[in-house]
Amino acid sequence: MAPRKGTRRACDPCSIRKVRCDGGQPCSRCEAASWDCTYLKTHGKSGPKGPRRTTEAAIRKLQERSRSSLDPGPRSESDTSLDDASPSTTDFPLLDPLPPTSDPPLDGLGWPDIVSPTFAGAPQQPQRISTSSISQYLEVYQARGYPIWPVVDTEILIARLLTHPDDLEAYGLATAICAATISQFRIDAELGSPGDGHFRVASGVFEAEAKRARNESDHRENVTLWSLLSTFFLHVYSANIGRMAASTVFLGEAITKAHIIGLHNPSYYQPMHIEQQQHNLRIYWLLFITERAHSIQHDVPTMLKRTPELPSLDNLNDGSITPAFIQLCHLFNILDVTMTADPATARNALAFAHQQLADDESSRSLQNELQRADISMTQQWMRIFLWQHALSVTSLRSTDENDEFSFSFPAKVAQMVLTHVSSLKKASLEAHGPGMESKLFDIANSLADVMIFVPSLNQDAGFGIGPRDLIHSLSSLLASFRGGNSAVINILQDKLTTLGISNVSPQKLIDISSEDELDERKDGTRRSGTWSDNGAYTLPAPIIPAFPAALDAL
Repeated sequence: MAPRKGTRRACDPCSIRKVRCDGGQPCSRCEAASWDCTYLKTHGKSGPKGPRRTTEAAIRKLQERSRSSLDPGPRSESDTSLDDASPSTTDFPLLDPLPPTSDPPLDGLGWPDIVSPTFAGAPQQPQRISTSSISQYLEVYQARGYPIWPVVDTEILIARLLTHPDDLEAYGLATAICAATISQFRIDAELGSPGDGHFRVASGVFEAEAKRARNESDHRENVTLWSLLSTFFLHVYSANIGRMAASTVFLGEAITKAHIIGLHNPSYYQPMHIEQQQHNLRIYWLLFITERAHSIQHDVPTMLKRTPELPSLDNLNDGSITPAFIQLCHLFNILDVTMTADPATARNALAFAHQQLADDESSRSLQNELQRADISMTQQWMRIFLWQHALSVTSLRSTDENDEFSFSFPAKVAQMVLTHVSSLKKASLEAHGPGMESKLFDIANSLADVMIFVPSLNQDAGFGIGPRDLIHSLSSLLASFRGGNSAVINILQDKLTTLGISNVSPQKLIDISSEDELDERKDGTRRSGTWSDNGAYTLPAPIIPAFPAALDAL
């Protein structure tokens, strides 16, 4: 058998990636990836590392007791808990010393294996979150956040932190990503999460470090893609914690940086190789779809213009982008084209957009549930938004040969939403943060408004599901959202009260059954759809839309 190739000391990139290194200068892995192959990380001696502070305290306590003339008595449980095997938050590093502003000596670039205890009177260096702690959360971003924000290669970023610890721009981006990831996926609330134990760092700490690093690197003057992305991820963090004014400012700053760099300019992409071109296009489109959604949900004007002449966003089949992200960009392009159409052709533009958005086969075919939740809910939300837009540019009636121009349309969309929800786990919806909650609220709110102002739609006799069932189900879904927005629930609750519908229950959604199923039920009982223990919402039968053929004209 051929001998295994390897070395007792791995280079810095191979060490952080936890892969075998051949010890070359450069090693074969770094050479293939075009990385700087360095051996700066220091490795401590094997064997005992010396007592921890908890162990030292236990020794001192035992010595003091031995010197006294008192009988120590039986040893207590509290005494034995301070032995060397006890877990301690100093086992792994949380903070690194900040790199000096001048060129540091080689020893100062080593891997922070331990945190030395501080003593009174000793000068203290500024500290920062260690790379080992940051990498834990970047792994979560890569696994769960990258399909949503496919713009950062975490391996390259971690390698940069290791080989260039004085790069404040890289540190600012990494900590901003960590803040956004923790707040987006609520890692602090998840038991057994990768951030659990010694590596747990609050999202607010990451945010503060990102802001400090950005200020020290003068990010507003030194505008790069990484400084743009750190601004974007601070926007995500601010939106997730409910600081909407701050999130709007950060998003505007990120778009301004995109304009300075030239992401909106077709000539900017011409000299680039295909991988770099596609990466920068992903940044442009991420800003585009984020701003369009933020603008609609918070009634602020847009800054980033759609540029049809840009190169196409393609799937290179290298894992850098998912088909779902390309679908999402396509949906927002439809929305923007429709909203900027000539007023004289607005009705035709709306009809064509509705025709495109009504086709949900592409979203249903997605294997990744997180992506399927994003695309399907966004598609239905866009249908409601364009219906709302139609109110100001064309006429709507109680009945219309085109559903998208009738007052019954919100009920149709609501039923499609609940159909999609039946195939999704609640966690897949909640993973998209406040944006998903806002989309569901817009759909439910539009339905409630129509029910209040066009009461003839509220009668569901003669068919299985009526608007009252739908609004109750959507309200219950929103009430069950993780950390649900109380303002949203209160608005819907007031409208439910106006409609004479009882309070919603966050634990169980009401029965959603087809007319055929209701006819088959002989015992007169109703079954309710629920969120199961594994987070899936199940409906008793597939939803079959059933609306009256004609409604009373206004």
